[in-house]
Amino acid sequence: MYVERRSKTRYPLTLKCQYQTVGRMPVGGTGETVNISSNGILIKSSARFVEGSRLKVTIEWPTLLDGTTPLQLVMTCQVVRRWQTCFAVTFEQYQFRTMRRPAGQVASVGRGLAAAVGIGTQPPAAPRYASSTARESDRPAPLLMSKR
Repeated sequence: MYVERRSKTRYPLTLKCQYQTVGRMPVGGTGETVNISSNGILIKSSARFVEGSRLKVTIEWPTLLDGTTPLQLVMTCQVVRRWQTCFAVTFEQYQFRTMRRPAGQVASVGRGLAAAVGIGTQPPAAPRYASSTARESDRPAPLLMSKR
């Protein structure tokens, strides 16, 4: 009879991940998660790390921040077990970060947002003033938007 020795429940979750050793000569690769808990992750990969190795692991998170912004979970981990096709890590620290969108997705989202707020669809009309004596210096400066 199998007895579960883990103190935290593992949840089966398959997500793409990237990893890189922490140190002078970084070695990296890609894999996918098999399961995840609040303490660690089992990663399916052909990489052969020595137990105790420290890794930086980045996982593409399956949900979006505010329904629009892709997230990634970035962790510093330590390898605690390894097998032929996978290895297990425990978290030393972790944080969620926002990710860049693919190039095609940025353009379509940007155009959609610009159209929604009326930017770039037509040039703004010149402001009309009630007094014909208004000077150029009295007029408000135009709003400028910069691309990030």
